[in-house]
Amino acid sequence: MIPVPRRTAEQTRQLILDTAIAVAAEGGSLALTLDAVVERLPVSKGALLHHFPTKAALLEGMIDELARQHVEEVRAEAAKDPEAYNRNARAAMRVSVDNPGDEQDLVLGRAALVACAIDPALARRWRAGTDVLAEDDPVDPAGRDDAMLRLLANGLWMSDLFGLFDVTPDQRRAIGALLTGPAK
Repeated sequence: MIPVPRRTAEQTRQLILDTAIAVAAEGGSLALTLDAVVERLPVSKGALLHHFPTKAALLEGMIDELARQHVEEVRAEAAKDPEAYNRNARAAMRVSVDNPGDEQDLVLGRAALVACAIDPALARRWRAGTDVLAEDDPVDPAGRDDAMLRLLANGLWMSDLFGLFDVTPDQRRAIGALLTGPAK
């Protein structure tokens, strides 16, 4: 019998978060229970509770993880842009324009939004996790351009989440070019 390598605490924590995110993406926020997550894990409920003693703690961990992934995606896009002025805001807009997300992403976004609406502390966690993008970004003196791009990116994301407008790929490209210029 080949020995199975033991997971580190951080690997176990990440596995729990990935599984919880998958449960929420597939079934929405109501499907996310500690039991639903542990059913899919190769670890005990005790291990889950060690890392996330309550559903609230699990939701906080998920919001932190989703914010981390978002920051990583925006920073990767920003790295392609040689112009420092509002680089991250333009990158966030391009991420929203270029990546409308598949159905699973949309369900997960809706679940995260519902969780933030139910518990405003989760929305504050999201903001705290993503504020680094504004800190890293030289902004215009009034903050007008930065705010406009971030609000438009969030509006497009919300439209995608709830199917408010049918935005064709050509329209998405035109929006992106109009607001951010072509990706470098």
